[in-house]
Amino acid sequence: MAETAKGGPFQEILDVDIFVNCIYLSSSIPPFITTEEIVKAGKDRRLSVIVDVSCDTTNPYNPIPVYNVNTTFDRPTVAAEVGPGNPPLDVISIDHLPTLLPREASEQFSSDLLPSLLELKNKDTRVWAQAENLYKEKLAEAAEEQRLHQNGNAQ
Repeated sequence: MAETAKGGPFQEILDVDIFVNCIYLSSSIPPFITTEEIVKAGKDRRLSVIVDVSCDTTNPYNPIPVYNVNTTFDRPTVAAEVGPGNPPLDVISIDHLPTLLPREASEQFSSDLLPSLLELKNKDTRVWAQAENLYKEKLAEAAEEQRLHQNGNAQ
């Protein structure tokens, strides 16, 4: 966070071979890198691969607006626009990339989930109380949507 506090775009990203983005994005931030910066760097650019673990492709706050599709295991890369005569730049944006390491992902997920599961019998714990409240909130929203839809069709 200290490295990105000044706001982007960041020249430093163009000076490395591989850039891995794995932030949690919840609000608008300046882009980390732009197509204009990539093209401007020309043949001197070292960056050849962007791995966007965050995969904020459709997020309006996407800090890596140099591609617009998620990739897949069958087609793991998409080419970014680099300008004529410049070295290629591939983007990996598999939206379930952690499954490339299924054991590690499963172990991490299990270790994060287990404490909450062990508290399942105690409905007053924070996580289960919040889950129940969220469920009731969404259920009420769905019921209201259904009521509005039925009333709209009745008219």
